[in-house]
Amino acid sequence: MDADIHVWGIGNDIMGDDGVGIFVAKMLRRLSPSNIKVRICESVPENFISKSTMKDIRKLVIVDAAQMSLPPGSMRRISPIEPQSFISTHGLSFLRLLNHSAKECELIIIGIQPAMTGFSTKLSPLVRRAARELIKMILSGRLCEIPPLTS
Repeated sequence: MDADIHVWGIGNDIMGDDGVGIFVAKMLRRLSPSNIKVRICESVPENFISKSTMKDIRKLVIVDAAQMSLPPGSMRRISPIEPQSFISTHGLSFLRLLNHSAKECELIIIGIQPAMTGFSTKLSPLVRRAARELIKMILSGRLCEIPPLTS
């Protein structure tokens, strides 16, 4: 059976809160919901974009730390059409490539505001709490409750 949702965790898990996307992906993988396929993309998400990868994806949720000038742990849905509204550690070329390759799928980008992105293998408490809440929202299909990022 094909997955209903694909979740890609992006980040660097030795740079503190920058690893929040990987944390979410690992937790979802551990829970093994049958309707969710998880990929841990780390800091090279562009390596996972190809015609063969994208052809069967109908709903793709990307989770990453994002500098959005919000309080730490804040979550926002980020428009894939207006990626300049936040700062990612990944180039905008990744989002352009994804937009080009994912024309047939619903693309949802979830950014979590980091508290710290220095060398550390742990998430800050606020970001860990947000990540756990996001996992519950993904599992229960409540991503629409996350407010959009507005400029």
